[in-house]
Formats: sequence, C-alpha cells, structure tokens
Amino acid sequence: MQLNRLTAGILLAVWGSASVAAESGAAANVTAAQAALAAANSSKLETLIVTGSRSVSDNRTIENSPAPIDVLSDEVIQQANQTGLLQTLNTTLPSFNVPGLPGYGTNSVVRAGQLRGLNSSHVLVLVNGKRRHTTARLGAGGFAASAPVDLGLIPTGSIERIEVLRDGASAIYGSDAIAGVINIITKKDSSGGSVSVRAGEYYEGDGDTQQYIARAGFEIGDGGHFHIAAQYDDQKPAFRDGPVPDDVLFYFPLDANGNQIVPVGNRSTGPKLPAGATPDPREATVDRHKVFGASGGVAEAEFAALTLDFGLPLNAQTELYGFASYAGREGRSAQHFRFPSRDQVIRAIWPDGFTPYTGVEEKDYSVQLGVKGEDLAGWNWDLSSVYGKDDVDTYQYDSNAPSYGLASKTDFFLGTYQYTAWTNNADLSRTLDSGLFGLTTDLSFGAEYRYETYKRTAGEEQSWNHGGQLILDGPNAGKPISISDAGSQADTGVRPEDVADDSRDSYALYAGVSLYPTDAWVIDLAARFEDYSDFGDITTGRVSSRYEFTDSLALRGTVATGFQAPALAALTFRNTGVTVENTNHTLPVDSPEARALGATPLQPEESLSYTLGLVAQLADDISLAVDVYRIDVDDRISQLSTFRESTHPGSGVLVQAASPDFGPDDGISYLINAGDTRTEGVDVTLEGGFDTRNAGEFRWSLAANYNETELKKIAPTPAVLAQFNVPLYSAASQANLLYLAPRFKGIASLNWSLENWSAALTATRYGEIKRSTSVNVNGVSTPTVFSVGDLWVVDLELGYEFNDNLSLRLNANNLLDEKPAKLPEGSTALWPFQSYSYVNNGPINAAGGFYSATLAYKW
Repeated sequence: MQLNRLTAGILLAVWGSASVAAESGAAANVTAAQAALAAANSSKLETLIVTGSRSVSDNRTIENSPAPIDVLSDEVIQQANQTGLLQTLNTTLPSFNVPGLPGYGTNSVVRAGQLRGLNSSHVLVLVNGKRRHTTARLGAGGFAASAPVDLGLIPTGSIERIEVLRDGASAIYGSDAIAGVINIITKKDSSGGSVSVRAGEYYEGDGDTQQYIARAGFEIGDGGHFHIAAQYDDQKPAFRDGPVPDDVLFYFPLDANGNQIVPVGNRSTGPKLPAGATPDPREATVDRHKVFGASGGVAEAEFAALTLDFGLPLNAQTELYGFASYAGREGRSAQHFRFPSRDQVIRAIWPDGFTPYTGVEEKDYSVQLGVKGEDLAGWNWDLSSVYGKDDVDTYQYDSNAPSYGLASKTDFFLGTYQYTAWTNNADLSRTLDSGLFGLTTDLSFGAEYRYETYKRTAGEEQSWNHGGQLILDGPNAGKPISISDAGSQADTGVRPEDVADDSRDSYALYAGVSLYPTDAWVIDLAARFEDYSDFGDITTGRVSSRYEFTDSLALRGTVATGFQAPALAALTFRNTGVTVENTNHTLPVDSPEARALGATPLQPEESLSYTLGLVAQLADDISLAVDVYRIDVDDRISQLSTFRESTHPGSGVLVQAASPDFGPDDGISYLINAGDTRTEGVDVTLEGGFDTRNAGEFRWSLAANYNETELKKIAPTPAVLAQFNVPLYSAASQANLLYLAPRFKGIASLNWSLENWSAALTATRYGEIKRSTSVNVNGVSTPTVFSVGDLWVVDLELGYEFNDNLSLRLNANNLLDEKPAKLPEGSTALWPFQSYSYVNNGPINAAGGFYSATLAYKW
C-alpha cells in the first residue's frame, strides 16, 4: 500500500518545519527523567481537569472532582508503547477493554473499546471538550449495532493529555455518555517541538512496525499559539493460524480411472478423501500453512495523520480558537483461505486456491472553530462549530466472482460508507458569589444543534451481481453457480437496492448548577432536553456531589439518567455476507422483508446509573480511590440471532416468501431492542511514590476494575419467528453481551528514575473471561463454558536520556510472550481446516511478544 502524494507532502512539510524550528533553537530545555518523575509525583492529583461539569470554576482537579476521572499524561501515553490510541487506553485503564476480534474482515481494522463493560458506543468522545464524529462503519468493537468514535484515527503524537470520566454524563453532553466520557486535550505549545522514530517487531520475526511522529509549536499574534503535529504508522501483518491437517484435501481426489471426483465432507471447510479414491499428486507438496485469520492476529495497516491547533487572542477578553485533523488509513485483512476444490473458486485463475483480503481505504476529517470570551454582562461565553466526516471505501482483494467465469476480476470495489456530523454549540456560564440559597453558585446554560448524514453507495457490478456463468471445470462442470454465490467471494459489494442516503437533526437545551454549601461540599446539578427528528425527544438529569470530611477523606457520588439514540447507520443498515459455508443477510428494520419477519422500529436505549466513591489520602504521597457503580440500560440494541432452514426447519419457506432473492438456507437477521441489562462493578486505585535519594525515585500504582453484567429481561420473540422456535436473542449473543469484557482487570505499575536512566514495569492481570462453545462428546454436541482469561501480561521499558534533547527507549510489550487460550479439543467452533485455533475474542491477540526501540529528539 502506498500513501497518496498529498499525505506524503503533508508529512514532509511538518518534518521540514520541525527541523527549521530545531535549528533555530526556539525552545526550552527538556526536563530530565528524574525531575519529570518528581514533578509527576507531586502534581498528578492537582492536575486541573475540564471534563464532567460545565462549571466556570477553574479549580477542579482529579483529587477534588465529584466524579471519578482518570488523567493520562503525554508521558503515560508514550510509555504505553502502542501504535494507536485505542490500545493505549486498553493498556493503561483497568475499566477500559478492547475486545479481541478475528484477524479478518473490516472490523479487524476499524475497532473500538468498552468502558465499564458496556457497548463501545456507550462512551462519548470529545476533542478539546467538543463532540467528535463517529465511524461510518456499523459494528465496530464486536457490537453489531454500534457506531462508536474510531479512536484509532486520532494520532497520539498530538495529545497533551486524556481525561476519562467514569460516570454517566448524558445530561451534560447528550447521547452516548452512558458509561462515561473520553476527553482528548491536544497540545497547545507556542514553542518547542519534537521528532521521534519507533521500530519494532513480534518475537516470531513478523508484524514489523514503524512509527514517525513530528510536532512543533509557534507563537502567533500577541500570546497566541499555533501547533502542528504529524504521525505516520506502518504495521505489517502477523497471523498465527495452525497448519491445515493432513487429511484435509486441497484438490479434487481421483477415482480409479484418474478422473476428478467430488470429495466427501464439507467442501468449504474440510474436504476429505472418499473411500476407494486417491489424492491428487499435488497434495504431497502443497503448502499447508495458509492464512485464514481465524486465530486472530494483527492486520496490515498504514496510517497517516495531521493535526493543527491554534488560539489567537482578539483582545483582553476574547479568543479565536480552532482545531483541525486529517487522518488517512489503509488496511488489509485476511479472510478464510478458499480450497481449489470449491466451485466458488475459478480454478483457471486460482489453480491452488486463494486467500481473499478485505481492504479499507479511509479518510477522516474534523474541523473545530470557535470564539470565546469573558465578561459579557458578567457571563463567560463560547460559540463553536464542529464538522466531522468519516469516509470508508471498502475492497475485496485477491478474490474472484465465480458466476463471471474467466471474465471475473480479482480485485473488487465493494462500496463506500460515509458519515458526517455538524455540531454547533452556544454556552454561557458565570459564578455568583451569593446565588441560589445565598450560596456560591456556578451557573451554565447552553444550546446545541446537530445535523448528521449517512450514505452507503453501491459496489461495482461484479462485486454483487450474478454473471450467469456455469461452473467451468471439475466434476460439476456445466452446473449453475448458486444465486447465493453471486458477487465476490468473502465480502460482497453493496447492492444498488441496499444503498442509503439518510439524515437527521437534533436540538438540545441544557443547564448546569454547581453549589458550594461549604468549603468542603460541592453539589453539581445538570439537566438536558434533546429532540431528534427521527424518534422524538428525551430529558435527562444528573446529580453529583462530593463532601470532604477531612483534608484526607472525602465521599463522592452521582445519580444520572442517560440515553443513546440508535446510530443513524443502524436505522437502514443492510448487508449481505458470504462465509466459507453460507450466505447471510442483515436486513434494515424498516424494510418490507424485515417487517414480514417480525422486525419493529428501533427505540433509543435509556439508562439509570449510580456511583458512590471514597477518596482518601493515606499518607503524604499515597492516595486511594474506591468507586462502586450500577448502570441499568433498558432496550439494549443488538442483532437478532441468525436463522436459516438448516438450523430452524420450516423457516426457509418464510425466508423465501419475504424475498424471492433469498435462498431457503440463507441466513437472516436484523437489528432489535434485545432487552434490559444491569452492570455492577467497582474501580479501585491505590498509588504513591517515594524518593530513596541514592537509588532514585519510584512511582507505583495498583488499579483494578471488577465488572459484572446480567440480563434482566429479554424482549419477546415475534410470533412469526416463534412458530419455528427461532430465539430473539440466542445463548451465544447473550454470552457476547455478558462476558465480552473481563470480569476482573488489574494493572500494577512501577516507575523508576535515577539521573539519566529510567525504567517502567507494568503487569496486567485478566481474571475469568467466560466463553461458550459446544464440544463433540461421543457424537453429541454438548454445550460447555470455558475461560480465556486468568493470565498475566507484562510490559517493560528501559530509557536513557543522552542529554536534555536526545533520548532512547527500549520496550517489550507482552514480555513473557503470553498467548490466548486455545479452543477446547473437539469444539464445534474448530473448523475442520484447523489443526488448532487460538480464541480470537479474548483479551490479547495471538501475535505474542513484541519489542521495539524509540529514538526521540526534543527542543
């Protein structure tokens, strides 16, 4: 893959400006490692925060916040040693989880994480306090109906710090903030800069990674700033599929006369030798180490990003500000290998079969522009507008369209997915020394207008159409290609009847009040009214408070209601997918076919959450925070369990009656409001530091999250499906909802520095993580539950600063080369073509240990 010339030019321009700034010496010296750690020890709890309230007060810190907030500094982000922001959060926050996914398909490139075990879209993402647009791809993070913000498109090199609010905040920020809020604060330096180069690979010698980051700050006007940052990442693939067993055939077996015959067994997943037949001579030399992506791993990806941040004082009370970002990403992920004995393979093109690759070419833009000021009749004010767009072109590479025969292409354009959001806010805030009830009172009021669009365009004709060509060769030569096998193999293109061009808008009014009855007590109140053009209005509220019993002991808590509007893409989502065995259709809920099969309009999810926490300063430099929580979410949006004739006899007639284009054994599904859940858990953080003088300074932390979800209620199955015993929400779907996140996740870290040396050791513990499968016991499929957790992942960093400017870091992630659990022997989830398989939806991928080196220069 090659980046386009524009992207390359952007990177060269930033590197050039960084070099000029370095040579001009326009910067201060960088603090040495030991001094930096000392500063971190004394200032972390006093770090000012801006997330969790619209209060005008500028004295909110991690320590005195009424709600639990994590702050990740630039140093913490670097130490995580992850290519992207998503994995950085997963490495540093116990309450955040990035589910493992198979190493194939679009979602292996477009990924998402969970906060407190909820859906990936239950987290609102802000950039500099402004709502970020979401991905155009539905289903990111393993949740079928979710369209979360793609954190992988936000370059880490542009980030000053990240504030993570672990509390419901829909009454402050609107839809999506059920589990919490991630607020990314970008760098705003008016001088200085840095360049860094990082290179690494996995222990097995693959998955090569390169990362280049450059940034520079400049002063503009009188006290203003202009900061530019660029990042380029190049990730090579690393897959861990086992070899194909010796008894699985690649080619047609031969009868006694040397004629090709059809193998026995499943031709898609495990063709076997019939009695009396002989294998094709090519079986003796075929390479059995094929890429299937079934054991997970790391997909190939290339990423480039540019960010600009500026602030320009217009006068003593008014500032013009803005932020812009561009990100381009190309990804390529493997699908299951296609055996040449399958008639979906055009053997004249692929005589030895092929591994198809799903491709993504993505462009993402965001522009913020605002003006804010003070003392407008005693009020602070802020007017802002944010426009964001995510544009995803999808492809299928190294494949074929079997119904087109020799005219088939091998690379296919599958269609474009595009989402835009235009968000406008007007905010007022002020402090009254003698406000409500005669108390010091912070007041805030605001209004928001948001306009969203979603488009889905068709792929090229061969990617979805049936060309009418008969099978060209082999034992079935001259027979027709099934209608279900129309289009390209693996992923098929968007059909013309499946295109979408949708939009909606929403209005919101919101208000906040912060009361200070005493110096030790703060009460935050928030309310928000929101009206969506497609499903109506909703009102949410929030009460949060903190009371300080002594200088070293405080109690805090929150009660909040929240909601999540159905993603715009979910309302008309339609997809046709071809697996190694079946064709599956996901239907839009408002389509005639879906309505005939029992679909009803999607309703918003609504939540009620409680948090109660204790904050204590146990010693001068030892702090403790414990927060327990309960989050009830009603009408969780998920996906109907796929059904077909072979799994639910009699339903095939129903499927074909819904559409003549469906085969009787085509799988059918659509999005649903599946039921109500309750999530309960606790977050614990204990941290401190000490100075040994001669042996250096140490900073340590113990942080953990325990999280459990239960399904309180399942929606009734539509009568049209109940007659065929089709479950609305299968046991496998329920297990994904309840157990995708680890029950327990703990992170222990120790940081040390002495003069120019530094080191960091982090150990992450994953507790029980349940997964379900069926195991063949004496020919009977028997359900079983097993754990893919109960493991430790250890990371190590060694650093050296040659001088105030130049430094080197050596890192080992997953130092002990931990691998995921393997599927139990005899599991029906183990494909016949697999000699073994790592679990691909656990907390870590199968790529194993990774080491890297980073060289950085600052000025």
